[in-house]
Amino acid sequence: MRKAGNLNHNVSTANSAAELVRGLLRRVFRPSLIIVAALLSAAPAQHNDAGTTAFPFVNINYDARSTAMGGASAAIQNGIYGVLSNPAAAGYTERNQLLAGYRQTIMDIWGGPLGIALVTTHGVVTPYLLMHTSGSFEEIGLDNLPTGHSAKSNYTALGVSFARTVFDNRTAVGAAVKALYHYIGVGSESYSADGFALDLGVQYRTPDNRLTCGAALRNLGFVRSGYWNEWNEYELPYGFEAGVSFVPKHIKNLRIAVDVNKYNGDFMNIEPAFEYTIIAKTLFLRGGYGFSSVDFQEALKVFRGERDDGYQKSGINTFSLGLGVAGEMDNVDLALDAAVQFYSDTYTPGVVVSLVVGF
Repeated sequence: MRKAGNLNHNVSTANSAAELVRGLLRRVFRPSLIIVAALLSAAPAQHNDAGTTAFPFVNINYDARSTAMGGASAAIQNGIYGVLSNPAAAGYTERNQLLAGYRQTIMDIWGGPLGIALVTTHGVVTPYLLMHTSGSFEEIGLDNLPTGHSAKSNYTALGVSFARTVFDNRTAVGAAVKALYHYIGVGSESYSADGFALDLGVQYRTPDNRLTCGAALRNLGFVRSGYWNEWNEYELPYGFEAGVSFVPKHIKNLRIAVDVNKYNGDFMNIEPAFEYTIIAKTLFLRGGYGFSSVDFQEALKVFRGERDDGYQKSGINTFSLGLGVAGEMDNVDLALDAAVQFYSDTYTPGVVVSLVVGF
């Protein structure tokens, strides 16, 4: 539930969910509390337009590799993971791949992807499913007592991507089309919305694979029908992400990456990251950090001695760390990735696990 991490682009993610629930409660005159929104609503330095986009879940990082690298994924050689961030990355895939994953965001809020990349003579086709849910929570009345009813919020995206290499197989292009659906239920009442979105991506690799550049336009589309009529005016969390990754000439086990992204309803974010190969093609250590343009400006104030003690980070993401293990068994490639995403508030870290099987 990246480009979470993030929760990567996650001020918009967090506050959109919170604003949706607040609006729902105002309109149906219910004192219900959906815990996911309450937990995700704290971001004093948020963008002025935070909470004004629909389907914010699509900008969370759902694969463990991208999450471990703080959301940096536009210029990472990601295989099937690319359908979740930069669809062009899947174009380099040489074998069919299966993807399954789980991300625990906060408490019982969780989600994950399922997908299969199929290599054809014309390119790589990848149908996939993405979901994110709050689970079911007890409804609380004005007297702060349980009403006997439950509340829940479920997001779903069903998509298919196509990617292929061009120009001597050094450049790949890709596109993904996805149908979006959100269900929210409070007691006996329920609401839903649906829409469609398009992702476009490109990625380039040098012949020695030391340098990779990539860029993606994400969530270009519209809300087809909303929870209420006025929700049809809400926009998708569209935006762009661009990045570069490279292997230093004298440290061949290390790949350094940095992404820059800007999404509707959020600040511009910078995501530096690294991937260190401990054992060739077998064991990997990853780490990353996400911060926004306003966080950077605040850091400069600190260096100038103008520290604002009341300032709080614009997003809830901070450091991310992870490990990857890969191997081959009976001509089947296996890759298991795990990540821990730390938050700027007191929340427990989010945990993400992904499995890729190549055959």
